[in-house]
Amino acid sequence: MIAAAIGTPLLLVIVTLLVGRGFDETAALRREVVRSYEARAELQRILSLHQDLETGQRGLLITGDQRFLAPYSEAAKQIDSAFADLERSMPSNGAHRHDLAELRRVSRDERDFVDRAIGLSQRGERGAAQRLVAVGEGKRSMDRIRALIAHISSAERGALERATRGVEAARIRLRIETFALQAILLLLVAGAGLLVMRSNAARDAARRRSEDMAARQAAIFDSAKDGMIVLNHSGSVESLNPAAARMFGYGIDELLRRDIGILFEVAPDRGRIESFLRRLQEHRGTVTGAMQEFVGRRRDNSLFPLEVSLSSVPIADTPLFLAVCRDISERREIEQIKAEFVATVSHELRTPLTSIAGSLGLVAGGAAGAIPPKALRLVQIAQSNSTRLVRLINDILDIEKIEAGRMTFDLKPIELEPLLRRVAGDNAGFAAEYGVRIEVETPPRGAAILADEDRLIQVLTNLVSNAVKFSRPEGTVRLRVTPLDRRFRISVVDEGEGIAESFQDRIFGKFAQADNTDARKKGGTGLGLSIVREIVTRLGGAVSFESIPGEGATFYVDLPAATAIAAPGMQPQPSHAVSGATSILHVDDDPDMLRVLASVFEGRAELFSTPSVVEAKAAIRNRTFDAVILDIGLADGSGLELVPLIRAGNPSIPIIIFTAQELDRVRSEGADLVLVKSRASLDQLVAAVMERVSEQRSGPVR
Repeated sequence: MIAAAIGTPLLLVIVTLLVGRGFDETAALRREVVRSYEARAELQRILSLHQDLETGQRGLLITGDQRFLAPYSEAAKQIDSAFADLERSMPSNGAHRHDLAELRRVSRDERDFVDRAIGLSQRGERGAAQRLVAVGEGKRSMDRIRALIAHISSAERGALERATRGVEAARIRLRIETFALQAILLLLVAGAGLLVMRSNAARDAARRRSEDMAARQAAIFDSAKDGMIVLNHSGSVESLNPAAARMFGYGIDELLRRDIGILFEVAPDRGRIESFLRRLQEHRGTVTGAMQEFVGRRRDNSLFPLEVSLSSVPIADTPLFLAVCRDISERREIEQIKAEFVATVSHELRTPLTSIAGSLGLVAGGAAGAIPPKALRLVQIAQSNSTRLVRLINDILDIEKIEAGRMTFDLKPIELEPLLRRVAGDNAGFAAEYGVRIEVETPPRGAAILADEDRLIQVLTNLVSNAVKFSRPEGTVRLRVTPLDRRFRISVVDEGEGIAESFQDRIFGKFAQADNTDARKKGGTGLGLSIVREIVTRLGGAVSFESIPGEGATFYVDLPAATAIAAPGMQPQPSHAVSGATSILHVDDDPDMLRVLASVFEGRAELFSTPSVVEAKAAIRNRTFDAVILDIGLADGSGLELVPLIRAGNPSIPIIIFTAQELDRVRSEGADLVLVKSRASLDQLVAAVMERVSEQRSGPVR
């Protein structure tokens, strides 16, 4: 199109110039023809005038009559003017100047000869004049004049023919050039026409696509389940789809040009809306329309949870914004149902599993008396698998809790050495099953981090258990602390086979196993490292690893350093001393759990067990206890209901929540400690209870 637009007028200009040049050449040829004919006519005139001279001379000499001199006299007067006219009609390039000069000279000779002959005749010497003529001088002059005139005429005719041929050649060349240019012009016009046709076809196709897209978008807009509201820069509704109108209980026309604030429980200030939309427009392309939750207001003033995503609409004219609204009432109900289901499952699975694991542990430890070695081995297998099942359930519940954003963290300074030794001690029995030792390299003095102690123990337990499972028999798993810049690095080092390179990229993924045989040989769900990464990330740290195949692996946990460290002398010492006066109230609706705990505390404390909130209240009113262990989900209420009653009677009595539910800090307010069944062992529960009883007896601790 551009070549045609530029080439077509250019070719027209060239053709015009060529045609103009052709006209100029034709006009020049015409002038040359006229001039040539005029020159040759003048030559014939000069020849005729000289013949008139001869005729007058001859008539006078023959007749002696002066009247025959009339042609002579008339020709003699015109010859000079005839030569002047010839000079003007001859070309200025001087091609015939020599012949013309010769013609003038011969003409003068001829006129001198005629004048002499006429003079002799007029003086009466006609005989002398006739003899002069008879000598032939006049004849030779006239022959010379005729020859010169013929030569000049022939040259003029030849020059005219050459000019004519040149002009003809130029005309033919001009015709060819004109045809060629016209052909090119036609091609350009045809090409331009073709391009115009293609452009029109493309434009029509684009228009059809645009119409189709607009129709699809309109169909999506109208049929979308989510509400879509288009806003102008001041926050007024420009348009909305039927889903939005239904969601808020309005007709579409009722919301047009209305402020968006009427659709929310608390209408934002109009200035804030405009300011927000202006910022959104300024950051167009960087803001991705993140979802935000609001409380929507329907036309009947009923409220509902609303999720809104706001993004700018990239159009050239007035800036517009698209608010995508989603009623999340149903989702909230499902989340509530799911939370209740998880709580139920947690309680219904963790409570019996804790009883099973605890009972098996007591049996394996000889609490029920000596058992045959074969039966002991079977009990140990059952205990190991119950522990494995507990770990599986805990992992699944933890990952669900992390993904739901419901895992809370209680950050506080934690000294690393006692924590690492506790992790090593807790996992020593597990390591012994694999013939592996766990060693803690003494950390730098005062090394402490800022973290949630329970979650950090969970992280390290996962890493240590993995290291144990993948270590060779007689191997060693080492826990090491290295100071970094305002952080401490906890390293878990094993001497196993290392991590295959093909597995390293996905090692922190959910359900990640190096191969299918790992799950069978080593056990586990493949969730442990995923949970580790999520917890460490939420603690403000990072987890990484190094591994050389065949030489073991080292996992690093980097966490922020803390400065507040408890003095070593303040560390509580486990109390295993049996006090005959120690009395503990245990409230749990699971009879097996009541029996297991009674067995666990046997010889350490006197346990008053009850499955009922009502019975517990009666016991609190009638007896004095040194500590209380409470479950949450009871048949006739919640164990948390007992906390105010217990505190009213004895504000300093240790209250330990031992439940299958994951409690947040608010719900557990008033309790000294919360331990989750299956996550905390019975030994840990006993140690915690006896420790607090000892502290309570030795002095105020609250």
